[in-house]
Amino acid sequence: MGLPKIYVISLRDASERRQCISSQFDDTDLELEFLDAVDGRNGKRHPLFALYNEKKRIRWKGEPLSGGQLGCFASHYLIWQKVIAANKPVVVLEDDARIDMIRFQQFLNEISRAKGSYECIRLFSNKSRRQRAYSVERLGDASICKFTKGHMSTTGYYLTPSGAEKFLAHAREWLLPVDMYMDQFWRNGVECYGLMPPCLTNDEDFESMIGYAKESKMGRTPLQRLRRELFALLNNSMKAAHNLRFRISHSRISKSKDQ
Repeated sequence: MGLPKIYVISLRDASERRQCISSQFDDTDLELEFLDAVDGRNGKRHPLFALYNEKKRIRWKGEPLSGGQLGCFASHYLIWQKVIAANKPVVVLEDDARIDMIRFQQFLNEISRAKGSYECIRLFSNKSRRQRAYSVERLGDASICKFTKGHMSTTGYYLTPSGAEKFLAHAREWLLPVDMYMDQFWRNGVECYGLMPPCLTNDEDFESMIGYAKESKMGRTPLQRLRRELFALLNNSMKAAHNLRFRISHSRISKSKDQ
């Protein structure tokens, strides 16, 4: 099948970021394809933003998504469409990825021989608190693990056409940032797998270009705070039930010690 194609999401004018990630591949035979990211900052619009339900978002979360967050969601959405059109697995990187090239190339070489079926594998460390990881398969010197909570980022991930189809099918209405949306595995049906130890992280020398909406806890009404709590309670309950079902159906998996 060959190695997965590598896409890098990057704003067209982010020349320093593009140079930085390109230089990491200078001594390899791997090729990158840049996808011009959707820029939603400063009031810029894109047709995909019509999927965003701001009224419902504010009702349940108390604040809107920023233009940068919408642009980020749209950029990954376009990648998912490309994956389906090509009908081949890909690796998606954001342009601030810092790559452990030895581990990264090992993953690319080994993933086609994996025994399990993995629609999406995060290639960076899980940033959630109080999450657990269960090893489901060895992959060279690393392990593919099932995580009980999402990774809270989209720095880099492996994605198959079936995973992309599920992400698109459940993204007909945008309420959350794209990383939080992808983390809702109990809703979108794409199981939360990650690689341990990871093969990349984000470069902290680069500041986020997303631009987050400002949260104002003091400005939320009691009803808005109650809705946020209900939203979290519902999702946590569904997540716990999903994880329990996974543990029962995969009773032989072991808790990873690599966290």
